[in-house]
Amino acid sequence: MPFNSLRIITWLVALLLTIPVLVGLVGTLLPAFHYFPPLGEHHFSLASWLKLAHNNEFFASLKLTLITGIIAPVVALWIALSLLAWGYQRAFFQKIEKLLAPILAIPHAAIAIGLLFLLSPSGWLMRLFSPWLTGFDRPPNWITVQDPYGMSLIFALVMKEMPYLLFIMLASLHAIDARKSLEVCQTLGYKRLTIWRKVLIPQLYPIIRMPIFIVIAFSLTVVDLAVVIGPNTPSTLAVTLFHWFNDPELSKRFIASAGAIALMLVIALVILGWELAHRVFTRLTKAERSNGKRTGLTDYSLRLGVIFGLITLSSALVSLVILPIWSLTRRWRFPDALPSSWTLDNIERAYPVLVELSSNTLIIALIATVIACLMSALMLEIKRLTKHSENHPFDWLIYVPILLPQIGFLFGLHILLIQINLNGTLTAIIALHLMYVLPYVYLSLKGPYLAYHEDYLVQANRLNHRPWRNYFVIKLAMLKPSLLTAFAMGFSVSIAQYLPTLIAGEGRFSTLTTEAVTQAASGDRKQVGSMALLQAFFPVFVFWLAHVLPPRWTRWRLAIYLRVKKCYKQLPTSP
Repeated sequence: MPFNSLRIITWLVALLLTIPVLVGLVGTLLPAFHYFPPLGEHHFSLASWLKLAHNNEFFASLKLTLITGIIAPVVALWIALSLLAWGYQRAFFQKIEKLLAPILAIPHAAIAIGLLFLLSPSGWLMRLFSPWLTGFDRPPNWITVQDPYGMSLIFALVMKEMPYLLFIMLASLHAIDARKSLEVCQTLGYKRLTIWRKVLIPQLYPIIRMPIFIVIAFSLTVVDLAVVIGPNTPSTLAVTLFHWFNDPELSKRFIASAGAIALMLVIALVILGWELAHRVFTRLTKAERSNGKRTGLTDYSLRLGVIFGLITLSSALVSLVILPIWSLTRRWRFPDALPSSWTLDNIERAYPVLVELSSNTLIIALIATVIACLMSALMLEIKRLTKHSENHPFDWLIYVPILLPQIGFLFGLHILLIQINLNGTLTAIIALHLMYVLPYVYLSLKGPYLAYHEDYLVQANRLNHRPWRNYFVIKLAMLKPSLLTAFAMGFSVSIAQYLPTLIAGEGRFSTLTTEAVTQAASGDRKQVGSMALLQAFFPVFVFWLAHVLPPRWTRWRLAIYLRVKKCYKQLPTSP
């Protein structure tokens, strides 16, 4: 195929990814200035911004959003760097590395529901220490979750963001040759933590800058986590805007749109402030990093971060253990540490609902992820053929959907779906899921795909000139570990989508995520536990398959081939 045609395909796919986002932004920006023809508003005005400026709920929500959305990334980054500095090249740390993929695979809502079951006044943590230590025979009247300061939300955000940052750091260490730097600096008498603080972390930070920005944007705009475990009066700004957009009084859309634009400006200002703070911090610590001292008092901050990191990982695992316990509980009175009786009736009673929710969830996730894998392979093959460098348009447009807040453009995109009569359809849900699945699949597959040695494919074409067959049988077969890992990553991202499913589906297609978040406030822990358990099970199972299948696939395929060949030879020959 001519290179010009390949470049046209590249731009078409890139535009296909960004045009819906731009349309959604326009659909939010125009109502923010009081222009919304469906409601009879045909003139621009600043009335929405004036109402927003006099709305006390907006400023209370904004304050809470800034507190949780800035503290959580700072703590997550600190803990991830501390764990990396402490555990790199240690045998025990390899066990922690194996826990990262399951925790990353589990949707935010499942983690939040498990943490809710753990930290609530009647949660498992209080039960373990009652009454022998606390003296409580009844749940105390404490606000341990959904607290007005957002501490439980910060903990949930750190629990989800820290493994992601640690995973990105581990994948980026080859770029700075950390092993060699450690060996050289240790021969000069520097302590391990001092080496990381003075030498390795300054080199690592520029590489992980973009993932950090993604974490910041997520912390400031997350909805499902904030709904489950965040404060309610007031709630975070993203949740407040979500309520305003869904308010029966349609005029609330104007102030909600203005608030969404304001939230995007806040994200830009926070990221700019973060980068300025990093540069100032780098200048202030330059003398300390170059003073030649083999150790320092600030090393203890990394030691403290290790303690908090282990507590965070342990809490994440315990939160997941609670989900199957509640789904199998018949009776569990406070302060018993474990249920007094067990049953399968909870699952049997919810079986019809769980089957429907699981079917919707799996259909959406599988279709969106398969399309994302095909599009990613196409774009990477075009990138290889056209010898594009990092200025490939897909490489920088791919970040647009995951950097912008969902609340900022999804409601504007909802207007487009209504105009083209796709609202409330399965196609619309899959399309919106694809916007978020495709970036993660592409970024997961990009490195291994471009690093593939094309000599294998060249030799195969020389022996048997069937380019398309060899592409699938040789190249993709050799890349199956990376393909399956990218598929598992995209599948888990799709399972976790809450707001896109609600907006595109309009409540007609419920998934495990949307229903679990909705039912989390109902108080029926048994039913919510069953939903959250399934929500966590599917991504973990797919990640397990991605780990198990590649080393066994070839052996199974050869065994089947030999079995078929043997059976064919045993068939009687015709006279």
